Amino acid sequence: MNIAVKTPLMADKIKELLDGNTFDGVDFTFLEMKGMEIIFSVTGDSEQIAVAATKNAIKATDYGRGLYFSIIVK
Repeated sequence: MNIAVKTPLMADKIKELLDGNTFDGVDFTFLEMKGMEIIFSVTGDSEQIAVAATKNAIKATDYGRGLYFSIIVK
C-alpha cells in the first residue's frame, strides 16, 4: 500500500526520516514527491497502523510537534 504525507514545509526532512526505516513494524520506502505530497510504499497489516506509525514518527521529531501535515492512504 502507499501513503502520502501532505505538508507545505519540511518535506525533505520527512523523506529523510521515513525512507528506508521501520516504525511500529511498518517499513517505509520513498516513491516520489508530487507538489506537497511525499509518497511512500509501506508494508504492514493495516492502513490504520501505517497511518498511526507515520504520524507518531513525525510528531516525535523536534520539527514535527509544530508542523501542519496530513496523511492519506493512496
